[in-house]
Amino acid sequence: MKAFLDTNIFLNPLLAESECHDCLRVLNGHNQFEAVTSYLSMANIAYVLRKRAGKEKVAPTVRNLLSYISSITNSTGAEYEYACLMRGPDFEDILQYVNAALNSCNLLITCNKHDFLRIADPDSILPSPGPRIITPSEFLAELRITIK
Repeated sequence: MKAFLDTNIFLNPLLAESECHDCLRVLNGHNQFEAVTSYLSMANIAYVLRKRAGKEKVAPTVRNLLSYISSITNSTGAEYEYACLMRGPDFEDILQYVNAALNSCNLLITCNKHDFLRIADPDSILPSPGPRIITPSEFLAELRITIK
């Protein structure tokens, strides 16, 4: 199982946002699946941390997050080309979706399922089907991950 972790899976626990408990359980269960995220996610996490907690917190926090990730994908020109041809409420979400699809992820785990489900590939331009969109609680229930 190769699961793409959206940025909010990392930020919600760090910022004590909604669904942070299930996000923490997903992160703590990272050894039970291949956890993938994007370079974009890591850059966004660093940006938000710098704004909210100060620049001195960025490097140690990001270094800690790396222990929960199997791989970080690079962004490519093709990814942006595909994203520009697709529709959805948030361009950043489209980039994440395309990144997950191009990296053969089965699932995309996000707390923002509603917006991801509105992403459209009207001309089927992606070379492979996109990942199934799932929330942290749905992921935990499906896989019966019992991490505390």
